[in-house]
Order: sequence, then C-alpha cells, then structure tokens
Amino acid sequence: MTTPTIKTCWPELVGKTADEAVQLIKEESGLSKIHVCGPGSRTTRDIDDERVRVYVDEHNRVTSKPTIG
Repeated sequence: MTTPTIKTCWPELVGKTADEAVQLIKEESGLSKIHVCGPGSRTTRDIDDERVRVYVDEHNRVTSKPTIG
C-alpha cells in the first residue's frame, strides 16, 4: 500500500493567470487560503500550512511557483 503524495507546490502555474492558478490550487489541495500578491505587495514572514501565496506581475501572470506555507 502506498501513501498518497501531498502536493505542496505548483511550478507548472508560472505564466498562468492568477484566476487559473487559484482555481487549480483549490481543486488539487482543497485549501481555501490562497492569497494573490501583486507587484510590491507586503507579506508577513510567518509559515502557514493552510495558505498558498500566488505572486503575480502587473499583467496578473504568475511569476514564481506557488508553494504552501
């Protein structure tokens, strides 16, 4: 019997729109705390295993792999 692998990051979303990223992350992880962070957004340095931050550029495109934490 194998243990299911829990996905913790989504590198395939780089270049996608924020809406596409949020929808896919919700579907795959079941998490609801998905924060879209635009250019210059301030964030805290805390770790939250129930949060994913999605960093986007001025065109609302994902710029780095979204990761849980």
